[in-house]
Amino acid sequence: VPWSRKIELPKKLAKRYPAYELYLYGEGSYAEEHKILPLTGIPVLFLPGNAGSYKQVRSIGSIALRKAEDIDFKYHFDFFSVNFNEELVALYGGSLQKQTKFVHECIKTILKLYKGQEFAPKSVAIIGHSMGGLVARALLTLKNFKQDLINLLITQATPHVAPVMPLDRFITDFYMTVNNYWILNARHINLTTLSVAGGFRDYQVRSGLTFLPKLSHHTSALSVVSSAVPKTWVSTDHLSIVWCKQLQLTTIRAFFDLIDADTKQITQNPKKKLSVLNHHFIRHPAKHFEENPSIISDLTGI
Repeated sequence: VPWSRKIELPKKLAKRYPAYELYLYGEGSYAEEHKILPLTGIPVLFLPGNAGSYKQVRSIGSIALRKAEDIDFKYHFDFFSVNFNEELVALYGGSLQKQTKFVHECIKTILKLYKGQEFAPKSVAIIGHSMGGLVARALLTLKNFKQDLINLLITQATPHVAPVMPLDRFITDFYMTVNNYWILNARHINLTTLSVAGGFRDYQVRSGLTFLPKLSHHTSALSVVSSAVPKTWVSTDHLSIVWCKQLQLTTIRAFFDLIDADTKQITQNPKKKLSVLNHHFIRHPAKHFEENPSIISDLTGI
């Protein structure tokens, strides 16, 4: 049974953002156990897009829980979701900056939930759908934001290049600020980022808008189309990319392969991150991920 627990925010924060909320997703015995804090897993924050609901985290959160059960909870992920009150930020961009600042506060609040744990995380992974992915990228433009607070960013059907409909100057200014920052500071951005496009079925955000700024020295960003992702092979419309089971299974497999056995959190090694994402989203060799795969095959006896 799906369950969402509202995370209590500091009074000043709740007063400053009365329309926004933070939730922790759970179900079954996991939900019962995690009613008592602190948490012990790996934090992932889901950001909904234009008119999106915090409940859209259910699909990927449920799949991650099934995977954790399969390995007897040796590792598990805690999925958080932000309630933006289903704001229409693709039609009116005046709330985008406010959402960005709220997400920054949410990240700091989430990390405090692990305080005192042996393997307490120092950063979170973010999954952003549509405009939620742009808000996640905008975090880096905040003056007091520490890049180390995010260890991985995956965006789904996010129009990175330009707004689908530039209806006001708030949207165009926001896009200009974010993209200029990412292009001018590409050498200093070490955040591993993956952008997944829906393909030809996504009539709202065409695939060309989802590609991240690609520079010769910017080696931490990947852009793919869902129909080209191994073991997915299907195009998704703008909403179904959130609950497409094939794509979410691929995403969760990548998440578990990204775990560092020593820290029990997502690895800080950028080369391993790219290697895992390449393995699952671009060139899957039809076998489990190997950090140091053997290139030479032994043909003795043939």
